[in-house]
Amino acid sequence: MIAALYLVADIGYSFLFGALNTILLRGGVRLEQLALINLLGLLYVGRFLAGPLVDRVDFGRLGRNRGWLLITQLLLVLVWLALVPLDPVSDLPVVLLLTAVGLAISAVHDTAMNGFAVRLLPPADRGVGNGIQSGMASVSIVLGSGGALMLYAHAGWGVTVGVLAALFLVPFGMLLFVADPGTERAAQRGVPFAELVTLFRHRRMRTWTLLVVPVFALGGYLATAVQAPMMLAAHWSLDRIALVQGTLAGLVGFAAGLGAGVLVARLGRRRSALVVGVFWVCALSLLLPLSLGGSTVVLDVVAVLAVTVGYAGMAVCVYTVSMDLARPASAGTDFTLQISVLGVLRLAMTSAGLAVAGVVGFPALIGASVLLAAVGTWITARWLRGHQILSDSLDTPREFV
Repeated sequence: MIAALYLVADIGYSFLFGALNTILLRGGVRLEQLALINLLGLLYVGRFLAGPLVDRVDFGRLGRNRGWLLITQLLLVLVWLALVPLDPVSDLPVVLLLTAVGLAISAVHDTAMNGFAVRLLPPADRGVGNGIQSGMASVSIVLGSGGALMLYAHAGWGVTVGVLAALFLVPFGMLLFVADPGTERAAQRGVPFAELVTLFRHRRMRTWTLLVVPVFALGGYLATAVQAPMMLAAHWSLDRIALVQGTLAGLVGFAAGLGAGVLVARLGRRRSALVVGVFWVCALSLLLPLSLGGSTVVLDVVAVLAVTVGYAGMAVCVYTVSMDLARPASAGTDFTLQISVLGVLRLAMTSAGLAVAGVVGFPALIGASVLLAAVGTWITARWLRGHQILSDSLDTPREFV
């Protein structure tokens, strides 16, 4: 069930940034316009704001999270189908309006999906479950970006968005035969969006979300922000960049996510984070030759794919611990809010990394990313000492290291 749900997790977002931008550029849309279009991504990054609504509203027999998933998946199918008869360039305003609607619905859908996953997976299965989640998210990105572009080149716009619409019917069909995992009680009524505030009343939660998660991911995000420019500077062709960053990275990310899930299940949260962090530091170090103009193609490709493995491992570790800290009654809000930090950080580093590289150069930036990754690994491993799974009240923890 987890695999089917996360198959469609990032299709809309990756299509906007990985495929639609390219299609519009090819159609003559100016870069300045695309920069404004990219702001639509904020609709998705802020998906945690939908958490309190998802956690409070129950659909009776359909269940809470299951009900939200069934409804939003049908709506997303309708949005994608509405795009079929349009031309992405001549009908650009309508395309962007429907894209914005789709991203807003996806924000609700993904929040409900996160809550469903937290309630479905017992603590002992969260490592493997999040490995599957991370792996399928990588497949989702490939389908929404490189896969969509390839299909567009051979079959055109209508077929492409029609196929993407059909993908949402896969989890929809499975959900019809799966019961809602439920929870002991719904999120309490009261001040709207109170869950977003009460979550941070607890010191460990504040520290994890606002310090540990950002520093664990910062070094890697800083380096990946300039990977494509480094490849271009090393005279890589666009075809090679697309092959490595699109197809190969997606397949490697899928395998790495599954492997990291097994690692967490066997070694526990803290030791797995330490292993993943050390690997990521080494992988980022392998980017130094590419930052200097490149070495051999094989070694540079290995470096890029190694960073993908490190990223997948980091995501599995963060997702697993974030599930542990999510309160069952507000699981959608708690889990989505914690992992949304990664989305915000990635958006910020995409701009900041390019700006910093323009001043200090690629080698200095990669060196800084290696140092930041090492510090982040040390902080994360230290914080995870005596890690505890917190109950609904966050007052009766159970140790699960």
